[in-house]
Amino acid sequence: MDTSTVRIYNLDQYNYPRFRGKIVELYLNAFTTGDYAQYYSTATAESKLDELIRKGSGNMAFIGDRLAGVLLAFNLKKDHDFPTVSCPQIPVDSSVYIAELMVHSDFRGRGVATDLMNNYLSQAAINCTDAVIRVWKDNKPAMMLYKKMGFIPVATFFQQKIRVTGEPFEMEKFYLHKSLK
Repeated sequence: MDTSTVRIYNLDQYNYPRFRGKIVELYLNAFTTGDYAQYYSTATAESKLDELIRKGSGNMAFIGDRLAGVLLAFNLKKDHDFPTVSCPQIPVDSSVYIAELMVHSDFRGRGVATDLMNNYLSQAAINCTDAVIRVWKDNKPAMMLYKKMGFIPVATFFQQKIRVTGEPFEMEKFYLHKSLK
């Protein structure tokens, strides 16, 4: 089997149960390891992912027989943190919100995130006018990718998180926007 080609598949509420365990493992790998590690219990990851798939859909990326990445998205009006008052130029009813984009640490730097984004946004552009994603300001690789893809910062907000060591910290995040038309 080819271990270099990224294959993208749709992810929705119907096929999610089949891949749920692998997606939870990927989520924990993506967010609890490396320079941007945060603490998430398995139960918290399961609950969050279950909620995201109930709200929307996404894509899965495979390399060989391994799940390399996942993108989960839904309509922006379902993101209760989005500052609609300070961003009136963004139509929440016709915008897609990329809620999670995660790539397994074994596959970072191989174009998986780019492939997931390009595939999903090309599909979203059929029904949506805009896309929004949020990212931690210190996640330089993600910031560079999103800017390269045409996303621009439109708002900032802060979230309380917990490091893998158990200590709390405040994470400054940016909402980034891109027109799909």
